[in-house]
Amino acid sequence: MKLSKYSFVIKRGSDYVLYNCWTEKMAVLEDRLREWLESGDVDHIQDIHPEFYDYLLREQFIVDNKVNEAEEVIRKWKEEEEKGDSLNIIVNSTLDCNMRCWYCYEKHRENTNLTSETISALLNLIRKKVARPELKRVHIAFFGGEPLLSFEQSVWPLLFQADELCVQHCKLFSTSFVTNSYLLSEDIISQLETLHLCNAVSFQITLDGNEETHDKVRHLASGKGSYQRILSNIRMVLRHKMPVTLRLNCTGYNIRTFVDVVSDLKNLPQEYKNFVTIDFQRVWQDAPRTDVDMPTEQKKLRELFLQEGFRVNELKHIDISRCYADKANDIVVNYNGDLYKCTARDFIPENSEGKLLPDGEMRWNEKRKLREQLKYGNQACMACRIYPLCHGSCSQVKIEAQGQSGCIRNYSDIYKTKVIRDRVDFLLESYV
Repeated sequence: MKLSKYSFVIKRGSDYVLYNCWTEKMAVLEDRLREWLESGDVDHIQDIHPEFYDYLLREQFIVDNKVNEAEEVIRKWKEEEEKGDSLNIIVNSTLDCNMRCWYCYEKHRENTNLTSETISALLNLIRKKVARPELKRVHIAFFGGEPLLSFEQSVWPLLFQADELCVQHCKLFSTSFVTNSYLLSEDIISQLETLHLCNAVSFQITLDGNEETHDKVRHLASGKGSYQRILSNIRMVLRHKMPVTLRLNCTGYNIRTFVDVVSDLKNLPQEYKNFVTIDFQRVWQDAPRTDVDMPTEQKKLRELFLQEGFRVNELKHIDISRCYADKANDIVVNYNGDLYKCTARDFIPENSEGKLLPDGEMRWNEKRKLREQLKYGNQACMACRIYPLCHGSCSQVKIEAQGQSGCIRNYSDIYKTKVIRDRVDFLLESYV
């Protein structure tokens, strides 16, 4: 037996924590056990502490000498990716938008509403999938552009008919929206509440700082601000007990203004706060500022939101979850039927990975084949001790870094250790 290459001994205060970044299991070690583990003398533990040895083996802190752990990780990933129990469709109901945010990577296009032909093809796809006994659930997420621009014209007809199909075939159905929420209304909420959903409709809504800063970024084409209306619509959604992921897009310029957002939201009833998840995201186009320490500022804000009773996503940039683009039954359908796997790049023809055909079949192209070839990373990824956490980045980054022989993220060994320490800190804090 040997110590798993994914097992780390981390000193935390006066304790030593054993952590495995594949199983996410942890244990506090006595000094002598730590010494034997770090020396590689695993078999000696079996002699003097057989119960602990069995625990280490059961939780995969130690593994058989012949095991290729990277292959085991990939095998498990493949099993998860190929599960046929769910269908997750991200639909671009339009590429047009009523906002003009400076950092948006999409080129807003008028007259790009979901066509009747694409709606029909989507329903044919869903009809074929729900007929399969192994499929248990269908989720449709609306993206864009601003999906509520075409709610009555295309979003609602698709949802209504998809809901009917799922009811007929006894499948679980759910839906969500990535929206600026400016166009949300009681009428829309009331319509959504008539669907036979297994979970309440959820929304991802973004703020770009306090009112003054936000309105300089997230404004209508006319220049009119949106902050107060967005807050009002968030309250409306929460009254209906619908979950909101409140994405806070952070830059060196706006990070300190989010203190005012805490003040604007702290008087929400706790019943409402229970439906809110705060999600800090760095605007990647933002130029770094030497006078602003972003991680420190985010940590301060995270504590403020937690103190006010909000749930806050992990600030660390790495966790165990993998990208939706790597899953066989997760697809992105553009308004015109073009197929994509990634929503973080512009929806232009050159980035398309296939076409949704009128009968609901999906015809993939060479770009999709390339994604499949590269999605598990290069040899450096597979040899790396943090592979189960890092994954070598998402498959989109791997495509753009193809041919790179070393670490795709360019992490040093010191930084990899920091990734592990940060993850351990987060997990332990979550247990408290």
